[in-house]
Amino acid sequence: MVEKLYPYTIPIKEMVQRYEMIYTAAINDIFQSRNLHNQWLGPDIKCITKNLEREVVAGFAFTVQWISDPLPDERVKPAARMVESYAEDSIIVVDTGADQVSGFWGELATTICVRNGVRGAVINGGAKDTGFVKKMGFPIFCKFSSPVDGFYRSRLHAWQVPIWFNGVLINPGDFMVGDSDGVLVIPQDIAEEVLLEAENIREMENLTRGMLKEGISAVEASEKTGRKDL
Repeated sequence: MVEKLYPYTIPIKEMVQRYEMIYTAAINDIFQSRNLHNQWLGPDIKCITKNLEREVVAGFAFTVQWISDPLPDERVKPAARMVESYAEDSIIVVDTGADQVSGFWGELATTICVRNGVRGAVINGGAKDTGFVKKMGFPIFCKFSSPVDGFYRSRLHAWQVPIWFNGVLINPGDFMVGDSDGVLVIPQDIAEEVLLEAENIREMENLTRGMLKEGISAVEASEKTGRKDL
């Protein structure tokens, strides 16, 4: 199942490990150089269940789409079937259908994700049971917490389909990277290229940082490392 969901040539564990050593600001520098200015999910998407400090969360997107519909779902346990298919090293990305009230994540979903090796969740809306989730150490990036269960206001429409998230298109398998500054979406057709570029930027910034600590001027340090500026 994982192989079908995962579209990259670099092994899953290696891809995740390498991206989790790179911060979002370095990746965004690459986006700007490529004229990609709409890959950040915005200032309202923050990790509310874990203090990341310098920690980075990365994984490939497993997309979920809900729609506003108060009628009961006639299908047999669609959410349970979906959750059981969550893949190791994925990040669950949830389109809530613009619901600004409900929580679309909770303790039980987190329990399954921890069991399956899911890296985290990103929700265009709210999460519930956040106190329990904090104790489990599972990172959820979202807009707010809520006691209202999304099941009573919405219907699970589909999973592993393209979704819009704050104006950013996310396809299943795109790479997601989140840290204390927010979440970036890396389109899968450039994700491996971006990884290599970001690793080069990280090394260059490490050199620059070392020079600055040694007392070398900012202008000289940027010249020595080939940077246009700090």
